[in-house]
Amino acid sequence: MVSLAEYYSSEFSQEGLYGLSVIFSAWLSVVATVWMISLSILVWRAAPKEMDNRFMAVLLVAEGLKAAYMIPSIFPTVFDWWWLYEYTFLLRIEIFQTAHIISLLMYICFPIYFRIERLSFLCKPIFQRHAWYLPASCAVLYMIFQVYVQNPSHTLTDISYIQCTAIGLTPEVVTVKGIQTARVDDMLVSIGTCTSVLELEVADGANFQGIAILLSYLVSIFALIVMRYSMKELSNGKFENSSNRLTSRSLYIGFLGKVIGTTIFISMIFFITPMLNPVNGPNIFVDQVSVMMAEPTVQGKLFLYSMAVNGYLLTIPIAFEAMMFVHASLKDTVLGIDARLRETFGNAILTGLGALLFLIGSEAVEGLLPLPGILGGVVLGATILIVRKPLLRIVESYSSKLIVSAYSDSEVTYLKTYKVAMENDEISTKERMLLDSLADSMSISKDRVIEIEIAFDSDSSKTSSSEKKLHLNM
Repeated sequence: MVSLAEYYSSEFSQEGLYGLSVIFSAWLSVVATVWMISLSILVWRAAPKEMDNRFMAVLLVAEGLKAAYMIPSIFPTVFDWWWLYEYTFLLRIEIFQTAHIISLLMYICFPIYFRIERLSFLCKPIFQRHAWYLPASCAVLYMIFQVYVQNPSHTLTDISYIQCTAIGLTPEVVTVKGIQTARVDDMLVSIGTCTSVLELEVADGANFQGIAILLSYLVSIFALIVMRYSMKELSNGKFENSSNRLTSRSLYIGFLGKVIGTTIFISMIFFITPMLNPVNGPNIFVDQVSVMMAEPTVQGKLFLYSMAVNGYLLTIPIAFEAMMFVHASLKDTVLGIDARLRETFGNAILTGLGALLFLIGSEAVEGLLPLPGILGGVVLGATILIVRKPLLRIVESYSSKLIVSAYSDSEVTYLKTYKVAMENDEISTKERMLLDSLADSMSISKDRVIEIEIAFDSDSSKTSSSEKKLHLNM
């Protein structure tokens, strides 16, 4: 039986791209999933009675489950680990498809919660009270029925392992679910006699998987167009509320990031990666094992790199979209959320850049110098620490444009003055006159002043209540 230590050791070897091909993308999926579910809880608790917050919280959970696709690779996916893989595999098939169906339906419901002039008839309380839970409920019930009837479009019907335990032997087949299919027989004929020690997983069914990704991509484009129209309407002054303008902008950027990332993923998985495949066998996932066992070639390495990139492209666009959705939902509720998200964004960029430099350094040193490839990866990857501060400033300047503050400079000045005036928990008549004069001098409308003060008072009351609870518990 392959131990966990042996599995990680092989994945952190040069053939496993030092863990970047599977292990890092799998743990990235764990981090992204936990992060998005945590953000979902934050959005819900920030305003549990607001229907749009409930809607966004449910959507974030669905997006988090989509990002969990790579989590099963934390453990070996070979036959010896089927006792565990049988259950973790649900994340890649049934749960993955359920999450896609939920997000598809909820994307269509966006005009119910975020007003678009042409679709304003949808933005009604009666729809808002139910649209946050109905898509998820319908999707879950639908998938439960499909799994119960074992619909081959939604579940894997046949799973077999082809094993070559030693060179020169005839490959063996172990069927763990369903029957040994004709595709397995064809692969046995093509292999003939084992030329290397390997194990291939061959599965049939779940044809809806690719359709779910494509449908999600198309509906994301629809949502992107809708939010683009909303941005234009708000920028043209059809709605005066600056808070709505920021919400629309954040949602638009979130969808735009996901559409760009998904476009790259679809291009890779359907066009670029198959073109780089040196085996041209039954599918790229089966061929990946064969390429890793064969003598390394330039084409083979590029093929493995593209497969590694595909794992990250399943997670990163979704995580970026979630970050912008949270900014759109909490900008008026959680003060400072924009700064926290910018810090998270900056750290993620630096981490990804360090991993990329590590991989480039490893390959460059191995090809040019008679030294271990990992040495070059450590040297080049460590340079990110030397230039960390200048890079952080560059990333921060970019992220500040991407994740703008919920308050303008003049509004921040007013907020600070209001905070000082509220130190005694009440504002005198004289202080109110001074605040009104300050707002007029800075061209802050009365409606916006009310929004700023309500947001501050709400945040202050939550903080004080939390402190009281902590004091009582002590």
